[in-house]
Amino acid sequence: MNFDRIKLNRRELLKASGAALIAAGTAGTTACSSNVKTEETPGIIGPDGKRVLPWSNWSGNQHCQPAQRLVPKNEDELAGILKTARQPIRCVGSGHSFSGLVPTDQTLLSLARLRGVENADLNTMEADVWAGTRLSQLGDKLWDQGMSVINMSDIDTQAFGGALATSTHGTGKDLGTISTQVKSLRIANSSGDILHCSATQNADLFNAARNNIGALGVVTQARIGTEKAYYLKEHSWMMSEEEGLERAAELRDAHRHYEMYALPHGDYMLGIAIDKIDPADIPEKPPVESGDAYEAFRTLANVVDYLPFLRGWLVNFGASGVEPETRYGPSHEIFGNLRDIRFNEMEYTVPAEVGPQCLREILHTIKKQNIPVVFPIEARYIKGDDVWLSPFYQRDGFSISCHNFHDKDYKKYFAAIEPIFWKYDGRPHWGKIHTLAAKEFAARYERFNDFLRIRAEMDPQGLFLNDHIRKVLGIV
Repeated sequence: MNFDRIKLNRRELLKASGAALIAAGTAGTTACSSNVKTEETPGIIGPDGKRVLPWSNWSGNQHCQPAQRLVPKNEDELAGILKTARQPIRCVGSGHSFSGLVPTDQTLLSLARLRGVENADLNTMEADVWAGTRLSQLGDKLWDQGMSVINMSDIDTQAFGGALATSTHGTGKDLGTISTQVKSLRIANSSGDILHCSATQNADLFNAARNNIGALGVVTQARIGTEKAYYLKEHSWMMSEEEGLERAAELRDAHRHYEMYALPHGDYMLGIAIDKIDPADIPEKPPVESGDAYEAFRTLANVVDYLPFLRGWLVNFGASGVEPETRYGPSHEIFGNLRDIRFNEMEYTVPAEVGPQCLREILHTIKKQNIPVVFPIEARYIKGDDVWLSPFYQRDGFSISCHNFHDKDYKKYFAAIEPIFWKYDGRPHWGKIHTLAAKEFAARYERFNDFLRIRAEMDPQGLFLNDHIRKVLGIV
């Protein structure tokens, strides 16, 4: 193979650098072990006499055997389920959370039948979205009506209701989470009553429900604000790690969206800038993407299996071949990225002004402790909000997402860097891996007790609790 001819683009880097170069981080380390449940059980027989299959999340680090699975076809059926429930219920979306929000050995409830976009109005620029709608479907449906989401996460396979439950976000210093796009919502309490709330109606419930971690009830539908359909231009390029850290705030201010991907053990950082563009300015012949680098990275990984001390050199070698890339398209197509390589993730949000400093310390710690990881670290700026349990509550944030592959041990890696997040007053993403409990959350959120009050009002019997929810909320 002629390595001098390797030409990479940023998507291939994000996919291939992890898929193959992980060998550089694990060669010779026998302590790593799989977090995936290796033996699939055949399930159990449920109350209705039908087989109930076990559940696992996307990465495989969370799994359970529910006693029954329910999929109501409408709000009325959901209300009936809640009114007659005799055991705890946990809602599940696409299974893209890595924390223990979903697992239960009781009832697992999916809103997969409650999906779609209704009442899209170009005059008010609002639309009603059912909670079971996947974010990818949301973008397509709005586009058909001449509308676009204001912002979206870079993974669009999540269910809309799950995205609200955990303050799922994209990037942009003047743009908030998906929860901030909500104008009003409907939520079912443990008695099966469907309650309506907004900033002016049941305001406390509204501020709690927009990041509810499934502890208040079941959100069925929300009305969101939108924009007129727009196109985006995305430009990505490789720069030195030092330049990326020094220019982070400058590049944040210069673009509608800006994010960074730092390479552990390397000296490079990928910058991605996204801005609105007039369709007339899109080239008739968009730039041709560079060739597939997967085979090249796999070859490098095979070499590094035997020479793990070359990890840093090989990361830099691969990064130095990444060429600038520009893409154009409808907003939702540019926002969404295909993630077909599974991983586990820890994400904390620190105050925006200390974000680059925190990232610098994480990268230094990885090198200093020789932590065997090469998966890129994602860093993004997000605007603050007023949602009670949002990681961005009353402060602009800098989110740092650290990953390791789904079949590799993430625990030592995350244990080494989580205290760094605490040092910088970090708040964890509710759907990502963390070790905090109620005491730590109460210290980070001044409205934490208000959330507990609303939870007790909505679910006095604890119908929507599991062990993880009890731990993070401090409920005995």
